This record gives sequence, structure tokens and C-alpha cells, in this order.
Amino acid sequence: MRNPSVRNISFYLTAALIFSMMVYNVFYHLGTFPISSWDEARHGVNAYEMLRHGNLIVNTYLGHPDYWNLKPPVSYWAIMIGYKLIGLNALGLRLMSGICAILTAVAIALFVKKRFGSMAAIVSLLALSTSTQYLLNHCARTGDADSLFVFFFTLSILSLLAARRQTRWLYAAGLACSLAFLTKSWHAGNILLIMVLYFLITRQWESGRWRIWWRAVVSFAVPVLAWAFARYHYDGFHFFKQMIEYDLLLRSTRPIEGHIGDEAYYGVILVHFFFWWLALLVGIMVISYMQGVRLLAFEGADHRRKEDVIGILLWICVPLLMFTIAKTKIRWYILPVYPPLCLLIGICASQLWRKGTRGARGLLLAGLLFVASFYETNIQHDLHHPKPNFELALLQQTAQRPVHGYELFMYHPLHEKGRWPQNAVLTAELANDLKPRRGGLKTFLHTSRSLLLVKKAWFSKQLVHEYHLSVLASNRWGYILEKHT
Repeated sequence: MRNPSVRNISFYLTAALIFSMMVYNVFYHLGTFPISSWDEARHGVNAYEMLRHGNLIVNTYLGHPDYWNLKPPVSYWAIMIGYKLIGLNALGLRLMSGICAILTAVAIALFVKKRFGSMAAIVSLLALSTSTQYLLNHCARTGDADSLFVFFFTLSILSLLAARRQTRWLYAAGLACSLAFLTKSWHAGNILLIMVLYFLITRQWESGRWRIWWRAVVSFAVPVLAWAFARYHYDGFHFFKQMIEYDLLLRSTRPIEGHIGDEAYYGVILVHFFFWWLALLVGIMVISYMQGVRLLAFEGADHRRKEDVIGILLWICVPLLMFTIAKTKIRWYILPVYPPLCLLIGICASQLWRKGTRGARGLLLAGLLFVASFYETNIQHDLHHPKPNFELALLQQTAQRPVHGYELFMYHPLHEKGRWPQNAVLTAELANDLKPRRGGLKTFLHTSRSLLLVKKAWFSKQLVHEYHLSVLASNRWGYILEKHT
């Protein structure tokens, strides 16, 4: 048997290696990837305009209150912090998402090591560090609200599980849940449902502990009510009415904005992004059954670990069930289930490692190396082969030009008054506080301090010569034109 100090050194060295890999996966060239329209750019515009106008409560889009992005302000505040620390650029937009992803991994590793041991912590961290959807799709490497939401979701459930031993953690659970609500509004209802079910299943009412749960209720309610009062001061019940009617009831009862799917939708998403980790989990269960190893069976002094497992299973099942029932299906809705899935894989792997035969350990180790290598290879391919967006690159060229605050129009003879893509709006605002407007060529010609975005095509040079325009910036995609002064 190895010396405990040697085991600790081995754990920390392995954890440091995996953690370094995750930091690389999250932050490598984070600021050079093109901005996505859904929903990264929308959040970025909201945060930029709130920062520029000095308003911390009301999110706006193109200068008007945004009643489409119906989220409370915490995710915008996180982006604003990134803008202030790094600058008005894509890295500032995504900084807090990356940090929150790292903090989520730290919280998971520390919790699992304390509750289930070093092996479980290592495997959980390895699985989360190579979860492709969690890292690459609408979460850790983007300026969306999801990484922040998953972080608060994780803190809330881990605090809930810790409160079984020390009740003061209920304050942290309630506060983290309130911050989750203030990040993605009704999505935090999953946390509240998990808490209620955990309270009932673990039979905590029998010991009179229900009185203590008022701490969680108060710590949740106070921040939410404070924000609600501040928001009401600006536009009364209008924002809340939209939140309830559109963002809750309509999304739940019918598919909106083309987001359709059947009952198998989220299962397909998990298989697409997480197949080999799920296959490994099934393999661990099969080998354990064949060898008589009882997974997730805790008795005697370990009975509290059983309650932790109940919480982890609820953490996985409740969001999957609730979003399956909801009619609007969007793949990133289930991002909060990745931390508990990685937890479950880590716990089961550690139990097989401790109780299984040498052959079972060999199979487990080979499976872990294969799955982690497979997904890490895919992640590295995506990190080193980003899809360029030359239209956004063209807008970024205006950053060093003396056109700060100019109005920006776009032109195409077949759809002159088209709607601006959200990522173009944000890129223009961050580049030089440019103000995208609708109106096309005629409005551009009659507006002082204005620019025109034109794609390279058969009409481009003719346009320049006919209206005596000059080229401010150009690339393989198109031109930004200005009038002669």
C-alpha cells in the first residue's frame, strides 16, 4: 500500500495536469474566434450599451429596451466586467464565461475529492475537461449566459448537498439559486424543483429541518426582489409580463423561433456530444455487475454519500425531464447536466477501481485514456481550425480609423433594407462605437458621419464610381465605403 503522502502528491500532480489542459481548452485564442449571433452577440450588445449608457438594470439593443432578450442583468454584468478588465473586444466578451467554466471544474473536483476520494475527483475533472458541448458550444468559450448559469447551478446543488452536514450551506444554496435566476430567469426553476424533491426524498421533514430551509428561501428571495423592484422603477410590469408570457408560457407550450424536437431530442444531443463518456459509464456498470461490485451502494458510516448520490441523480434527471416536456427545444438548455454526469462517471469509476479485479482496472484505464484522447483530439481540431467570418473581420478594421460613433448602413440591390445580423451589430459597436442602422444606400447618402458596408460583387465598383465614394477598408469579403469630404 502506498504512503498517503505519495497518493496526495500523485493526485495533485494529475489534477494539475488535467486542470492545465482544461485552462488551455478554454482560453486558447479565446478572443480571436468570430462572434456568434445566437445568443452571444445579443448579450454582448446588451452589455455594451448598458455600460456605455451607465444603466445597470435595463438591457437595450440598438439603443432601445430589449424585450426579446428577456433575462435579468447578472450575465450582462459579467460581460461588462470583462469589457472593463480586458477591453471592448471578443476576449472581454468571453472572459467571465471562461473563468466560470474553470471555477465550475474546481468546485466539482474539490467536492468529489472530499466526498468520494481522489480517483473520483480525477475522473470527474477529466470528463468535464473534455466535454465538447460544455467547452465549445454556447458555454465556456462564448459570451453567452450559460457558463455563468451552470456555475451558479453547480454551486447551488453542491451547497444543498453540503447543507446536510452543515446547515449554514443552505444560505449559499439559496443565494446561488437566486444568482442563477438573475442570469437565466426561469431556467433556475430546475434548481428549486431539485431542492424540493431532495428535501422530500431524504425525508428531512421528519427531523423538523423544514424550519431551517427558510434560510434558503430568504437568501433566494432577497436578491430577486431587489432586482424586481429596481426593474419595475423603469418600465413597470411590462418586462415581467413579457418574461412570463413569452419566455415562460410560450416557450413551454409551443415550439417558437423554429426550435422544434420530439421527446428524444436531448437524448440525441447527449449522444452526439457525449457518446463515448456515456458508453464508458455503461461499460463500468456492466463490468461491475459481472464482478459483483455494487455501484453507488453506501451503508453504515457512508450513508450520507447515498444522499449525495440522490442529489446528483436529481441534478441529471430533473433538467432533462423538464426541458423534454417543454415544447421549445434548444440544444444548450441541457448544459447544466454535464457537471453531474461527470460526477456520476467519476464516482462509478472510482468504485470499480477500488473493488474490481486487476483486469477490470486495466479495462477502466484503457477506456478512460481512449475516451479522453478522442474528445481532446476533437477539441484541439476545433481550436486550431476556426471558421473565419470575413464580414466581421472587415468591420474590425475600422477600429483604428477616425470614424468613432459613425452611423453604419449596408447595401445590396436585391435587399437594400435588410436586418443587421446580431454579430455584425456587436462587432461594429465594439470596433469603434459604430451604430448599425436600417435604410440602405439612400439613407447613407443623406446622413452625415456615415459609412456603407458593401459585399464584393458585380455592382460594387460601379457604386463607388457613380456616387464618388472612397474605400475606408476592404478585404476578400467586401468594402466599407465613405463619402468624400
